[in-house]
Amino acid sequence: MRQWRNWQTHQLEGLAVAIPWRFESSLPHQAFSNAFVISHQFFSLLLATAHFQRAPDVSYVPQAAVVTAMNQLDNQFGDEAAGRPRGAFGGILSSDHKSVGLRFLWLAQLSVVTGMALSLFMRVQLSRQAAGSLTAPSTSEGYAAITLLHGSLMVFFVLTAAPQCGFGFFLVPLQIGAREMAFPLLSGISFWMTAASLVGITASAFLAPIAGSTLWLLGVVCFSGGMILAALNLSVTVLEQRARGMTLPRLPITVWAWFITAILSLLIFSVLTASSVLLLSDRLAGTHFFGAAPQSSVSAMSVWQRWFWFFAQAEVYVAMLPCFGIVTHLLSIYSRRPLWNERLAVLALCAAGLFGFCIWGEHMFASGLNPYKPLVFAMLASSLGAPSALLLICWFGTLWGGAIRLTTAMLFSLGFVSLFLSGGLSGIFMARREFAGGSTGDALVTGHFHLVMGVAATFAILAALFFWFPKMFGRRLNETLGKLHFWLTFAGVYLLFMSMHWLGLVDRASNLTSSAAIHGLRTFLTVVALATIAAQVLFFVNFFWSLLRGEPCHAKNPWRATTLEWSVASPPPGENFRGGVPVVFRGAYELGVPLAGEDFVPQHLAPEELAKLR
Repeated sequence: MRQWRNWQTHQLEGLAVAIPWRFESSLPHQAFSNAFVISHQFFSLLLATAHFQRAPDVSYVPQAAVVTAMNQLDNQFGDEAAGRPRGAFGGILSSDHKSVGLRFLWLAQLSVVTGMALSLFMRVQLSRQAAGSLTAPSTSEGYAAITLLHGSLMVFFVLTAAPQCGFGFFLVPLQIGAREMAFPLLSGISFWMTAASLVGITASAFLAPIAGSTLWLLGVVCFSGGMILAALNLSVTVLEQRARGMTLPRLPITVWAWFITAILSLLIFSVLTASSVLLLSDRLAGTHFFGAAPQSSVSAMSVWQRWFWFFAQAEVYVAMLPCFGIVTHLLSIYSRRPLWNERLAVLALCAAGLFGFCIWGEHMFASGLNPYKPLVFAMLASSLGAPSALLLICWFGTLWGGAIRLTTAMLFSLGFVSLFLSGGLSGIFMARREFAGGSTGDALVTGHFHLVMGVAATFAILAALFFWFPKMFGRRLNETLGKLHFWLTFAGVYLLFMSMHWLGLVDRASNLTSSAAIHGLRTFLTVVALATIAAQVLFFVNFFWSLLRGEPCHAKNPWRATTLEWSVASPPPGENFRGGVPVVFRGAYELGVPLAGEDFVPQHLAPEELAKLR
């Protein structure tokens, strides 16, 4: 505890007084209590971003000179010998933030393999039109259990845990110049709660419906508790552990995304935990929190739906906001240009989190809401188009005129932009009145949801993995296999989910339901799904081959990035920055200055070092 207090005291020294608000205390119990007022500071964050100013002009120097200066700082920020690989699992019981982040990513890989296998089974089931053919007892409950397990694995353990906890835990302390997370013990606890919930949720699919649903709820409670601890840890770390000079305007866009997501997670997972505990109490203790009262005009199911959608709608943005930050960061790095209007991008992330939290009622239009409330929720839902459009403008503005490097990570980032735009446009059509009701099948909603959230977020995760793989493991993924995997997957998901849109439009049309065309389209979807899932073998071959026998990454900064994680060895030493504390002198995107010998200056390179190298 004394060591943690010393870290806190050291990190708080020299924080810029221009920050509109900050927590002054370095005491652990006060820092812990500060986390509970984070939600009240959300609007202050919006005001803080209004003070964004680019760092003063600095003299840019050739890459060789920058690398020379960075090598001169190795004694302060680590060396290659200190960055020895720590093993694939990074220490099973370690509470080090890097080990915990890697364990979350391994858990996500296990979940995604299981989820893809289940999706293929369901696709074969639907193509044969034979209910219950996937389970030993041929029942519709068995198929529903498999569908629930697939959705739980992909949404909870892949789309939520991987970008926010996997990459977030590994990178946030490195990117803000901290030695460790604010609460290392909570990092380990959050992982083991997530792992326990994975076991429970998976086991629930093999039990009887009543017992299985109860075990599933227990797994959800455990997962929610782990995410609350992770969000609390990330929030306090960003607020309290920043290095000297790392003011809010100098934070990388990735840290902003993880921070905003942590605030949103604190709010919505608390609601999911409470609602699940109350439902478990009804099942196990005989209470009636969701029991239908005789004098009430609102059904018990409607009450549960309100609690559920309060979480589920915002969960979309818990999954997507970290992906927005990752893709925005990579587009700037690989286009060799500063992030276009960084303040606007941060404001768009804040607005997406805020509006996403407030539109839970858009799914309750037919469930007994006050007639005037749908108008409010419809306006809030429509407002989400504004931050999405601002992010698209920032992405295209960053790419415009840039020296684009089409690495595998860049291809997956561009694929994310394409999928997000295509899926968003299909959502606009689904809001029209003539698309409502029985005129469309479930396949349309499934295609839209997978395109805009599931596959798009997966592309962002893959882009992040290709980009930070050298930092995590000290080796590089094979670019040729990576690009082949991208093009096969990109073509496959468009063929699969755009065809689902078409199938949803005609599936319930009375004159086409039994036609050979519908049967042929279902068969086509099955073949494409099989080919797309088979293409993922390329990624796993690339991943494990590179992990075991891949080309070592001798360069400390192979992507010529500016953020602090590239100032240390790869993999990072056990103690970040070798026990020192870096000092930050500029923003995270000092890239692409004309007439310079090179196009980047690291955040930690002091002005006097630049002056010597001019």
